[in-house]
Amino acid sequence: MGRLIVHVAEVNLSEESGMGRIAYYWKKQFEKRGYEFLHIGPAEVGSLRHPALFPDAAHRIYKQLGRKASIFLVHEPASGSFLKFGIPTVLFSHGLERRGWELQLQAKEGTTEKLKWRTKILFPLWRLRQCDLGLSKTNLLLLSNQQDVDFAQKYYCRDAKHSYVFKNGVFPSALDEKTQPLEPLTVLFLGTWTKRKGIRTLTEAAQILQSEGFYANWLLAGTGLDSETVLKDWSEEIRPFVEVIPRFHRDAESNLFARANVFVLPSFFEGQPLALLQAMESGRCCITTNCCGQRDLIKNGYNGLLHEPGDAQTLAALIQDCAKNKDLRTTLGKNAKQSVSDRSWEVTSAEVVDQIEEVLSQYCEVKC
Repeated sequence: MGRLIVHVAEVNLSEESGMGRIAYYWKKQFEKRGYEFLHIGPAEVGSLRHPALFPDAAHRIYKQLGRKASIFLVHEPASGSFLKFGIPTVLFSHGLERRGWELQLQAKEGTTEKLKWRTKILFPLWRLRQCDLGLSKTNLLLLSNQQDVDFAQKYYCRDAKHSYVFKNGVFPSALDEKTQPLEPLTVLFLGTWTKRKGIRTLTEAAQILQSEGFYANWLLAGTGLDSETVLKDWSEEIRPFVEVIPRFHRDAESNLFARANVFVLPSFFEGQPLALLQAMESGRCCITTNCCGQRDLIKNGYNGLLHEPGDAQTLAALIQDCAKNKDLRTTLGKNAKQSVSDRSWEVTSAEVVDQIEEVLSQYCEVKC
């Protein structure tokens, strides 16, 4: 038998989803180098009464294999259950759960989903405990942004040399900054319609612009919610200019970017947003928040524009600046595309495999 990578995450490997897409390309790169890649996810563990049961169910599936993994590659919320085997373990995260949880507890009204008292009491017990164990004890942390690395150093006393900020990839696009739809300006938001994504900031910015006599088209894609539900968050006078696309296939993504002059992502909490990366690769003018992976990707005024989370007034002003100044839009878009020119999925996945092979090498030096 060859070297076995056991990958554990509550996702299905697929190009159609965010986390699933990342794991899909990691798998391809491991297999290219001769590893056997075994994924343990929802399909493998079957139906569960509660998400809290997933880590132990995945643990049982592994034991039933009757084989020894060369290394575990485990998503943060399941990581604590895979520390008992004496096998090197790499934790990966798409936004540290403990940091996100603390932001939720400190959040102002309207910036995230309101937490019920039962959630505040129980959630840390069944989910954050697994995260805390893994983040404290695994051999390597694969993290999605520098802000998470800094948090891991402070909260878990992890040495920075045991953390690595991995890169997500992009699909090559025929689009560039020269591909611009006609006026009026079209603003694209691509993401689930949740408060964590800054939807209130977005709707408030649109209201500010409307009150100043500025009108734009608002294209909202991948919301997960139907048009009627999403439109309730918009004022009646703006609704005629709003188009909602609850779901779309990856093949349709390029057309969405082609229809937009500006891409916005006013999130309060992210890992390393795939939508932002693909918008950059498409040569879009990107406006996003000064936090998380956005801060790592966007250099303000060079390849995009940043505003503080929740600052609708600044977001509105930045959208209006981009509407009035086509040269600004195209320059930012051109630089954005150039910034991600080295981020093919093959390249970024190879970098991740390099890191894991380093862990295997160090482990062998100690044990062999």
